[in-house]
Amino acid sequence: MHKTTIHSPYGLIGETLELKKNVSVDIDDKGNIIDISHEDLEDNILHLEAKQPTLMIPGLINSHVHIGDSFAKELGFNRGLSEIVAPPFGLKHKLLRQTSEEIIIIGIKKAISEMLSNGITCFVDFREGGVEGVNLLRKTLEQEPINCLIYGRFMDESEIEAIFELADGVGLASYDQISMNNKKYVTKSKLSLKKMIACHCAENNHDPNLLDNIFNDNIVDVIIHGTKLNKKDLIRIQKEEKSLVLCPRCNGYFGVGFPPITEILQLKIPISLGTDNIMANNTDLFEEMRYLYRILRVLGSYDKSIQLTSKELLRMVTINAARNFKLEGKMGSISKGKAADFFLIDLNEPNLYTYNLNKNNIFDIIVQRIRSDNIKRTYIKGELVFERN
Repeated sequence: MHKTTIHSPYGLIGETLELKKNVSVDIDDKGNIIDISHEDLEDNILHLEAKQPTLMIPGLINSHVHIGDSFAKELGFNRGLSEIVAPPFGLKHKLLRQTSEEIIIIGIKKAISEMLSNGITCFVDFREGGVEGVNLLRKTLEQEPINCLIYGRFMDESEIEAIFELADGVGLASYDQISMNNKKYVTKSKLSLKKMIACHCAENNHDPNLLDNIFNDNIVDVIIHGTKLNKKDLIRIQKEEKSLVLCPRCNGYFGVGFPPITEILQLKIPISLGTDNIMANNTDLFEEMRYLYRILRVLGSYDKSIQLTSKELLRMVTINAARNFKLEGKMGSISKGKAADFFLIDLNEPNLYTYNLNKNNIFDIIVQRIRSDNIKRTYIKGELVFERN
């Protein structure tokens, strides 16, 4: 069996993201990790005397992206959410219909390059354009190294069967896309094909009837945004073990509010993060983590019992993200049996310098300070897919 070994002076290993030194990752010819060797930090201090003391971090998972609108960056600046993204007449959807496939594909490829440079090795795309949109992205991904889950969106009832067959899951713009007539068929298709359904929910307004339908029907597995969810809604999410994906920076961009992060933390709901529409927001998950942290500092300033550690933030874009989309057996951590998806940062970069870098403050430095230019190499299935000169 062909084997590749990648070394790093330091790495975050396993489901607990444990900091280890002298890390060596053995990778088989299918790109899976077959063995990991490492040592414990004897004095809990990171020694940075080497020319490039790298830290190996598991590849980030972007839990919610609309990659097809990458060609239209900032064309919605200072406009409202519905005006830009509401189907079928929002500006984004008009532009997607009017723009050539060639230009859309160029935009998708540029966005993938950006994600790889940001340490993102997998993204979940909510694909507009029905069957045609799913096929366009599949064709583009054939020549791209990144992992992707395509959550298709049917244009009308005639496309439901094809979307379930072609896509990795279904990504609804709103739950009212599922009518009473097609509810049974959607449920049957979901169960027979074992596909997950995700749904934009309570992003701009709180609709109690729609929320009741979502919970009572129990078709939706993943709720996206939830900006306007209240404590009662969140308790139901917790009780029914539905996944929750937050996109705080895009919520801020469109001025729709902040996610109810204090209540989410109080209920211990595991969340993951997405960057949402690329036309409105870049794909940097480090910026996303930092923005969410600052929201909590404002919203939870009077409740000292609510804390959000940097390790918990990093889990949102690695461990939690993998679990939310049932990928935990394949990715989300640097672990034996999983794909060798990770990136390396240089701890000697000026913006990362701190006196006495140690096992306790390393996660704060990672989450609060890393910029994309600190990422030197990104690997997917053990293959080098990005290198910064």
